[in-house]
Amino acid sequence: MVKLIYSFVALFLLTSCSAYAEPFPEVIDDEVKITLQRTACFGSCPDYTVTIDGQGNVEFRTRGEIFPGEFEVHRSFSRNDGILLSGVHTDEIDPGVVASLLEQFRDAKFFSLNDEYRAQITDSPAYILTIDTGTASKTVVDYVGEEVGMPPVVTQLQEAVDQAAGSARWVDGAEGLVEWLEENNFNFNSDAARSLALEGALEDADDRTIMGIIDRGANLNAMTTHPWSGDEVVLGEELLMAAIERGRADLFTYLARNGWVERSDRRSLEAIFADNAAGCSASLARAFAAQGLSIDSIGEEGQPALAALSSVYLCNRDDEELVATAKALLDLGADPNKRDADGETAIFDVEYLPLLDLLYSHGAVADVIDKAGNSPALSSWTDEIVLRHLMAGARPVGRYYDGRTLWEQMEHRPMPKVEVWLDSNDSD
Repeated sequence: MVKLIYSFVALFLLTSCSAYAEPFPEVIDDEVKITLQRTACFGSCPDYTVTIDGQGNVEFRTRGEIFPGEFEVHRSFSRNDGILLSGVHTDEIDPGVVASLLEQFRDAKFFSLNDEYRAQITDSPAYILTIDTGTASKTVVDYVGEEVGMPPVVTQLQEAVDQAAGSARWVDGAEGLVEWLEENNFNFNSDAARSLALEGALEDADDRTIMGIIDRGANLNAMTTHPWSGDEVVLGEELLMAAIERGRADLFTYLARNGWVERSDRRSLEAIFADNAAGCSASLARAFAAQGLSIDSIGEEGQPALAALSSVYLCNRDDEELVATAKALLDLGADPNKRDADGETAIFDVEYLPLLDLLYSHGAVADVIDKAGNSPALSSWTDEIVLRHLMAGARPVGRYYDGRTLWEQMEHRPMPKVEVWLDSNDSD
């Protein structure tokens, strides 16, 4: 009976606590301030503070007042501020957008959230969201918060603030930056403009932003400083290489129309294309071929683009685009059986089954041995991948990079499907 009473009391308390929500305070429109701060990490995470007030005034500030604690350490060791256009920037938005933001905070019961959601993780940025209604203020610190139960609505509010403020213009060079620069009398015929265009191309700026800067006066023939190497380079040449490396089909086509492919060494362009696996972009592969350039040349790293798809970091971000790029290359005539400097073909080192299936469906030969005497079956220890190679005709011969045979490897990395197949096919 006592246990039953305790159970009812506990249920009542739990229900009462979950049903209670801190009321949203009174709003004084002229005094409203909504602030989002994203802090540094040990890499190059965007480090900025953006504030929107009740009248629709926006202030974006790179590396604002630092939040105390480990975030100070992150900033001191970060490579840069992670912002394309650093500094203090202002803009104005419709006060109706601010009113809509307030409603989102109200619907999220923001004042009832915990003050902090902190996971036991290091080297991540914090996202610090504050609202001041004029009568009360509330801050929520998100440090990988969803790992410890932070409601997803907090992330949604962070994104809503950035979207309302247009932060992506300054952070990444998203659409709208060129128009904002024009409104603020930016000199497009300046080294600052050339640097902005090149850095944007090397990072994540929208192609339309880069082309807009050029159309408004950035001289492609002029010299500028490479943001990574510090070397003095010709803007047009560097933009063309960046377009190939980053899979920027629109920018590549734009520069080709302006004669930059004709002015460049074609073999060098083909090597960049191969080493960067067509920028992991089907559109770039087609645009490249449309200029009469080879999509199947061997690059400086010893591989053609099709084979490099499995090793280029950029291609790890989107499996669908990875397969689409491979299909585009194959449709354009890339040879899945072309040997690289190590005697390997495109099926070696593949770790994504749909890509491997695509290569086999386009004539890749499984029974091939590289210069070290290894089968493609020994270029992976993923059960489904190794099995696919074996079923396609690959022989279980050679050794892994650690010196183990396939059978020895299975003792350390179980491959049950491969083991069954080998047993049923009497492979020694």
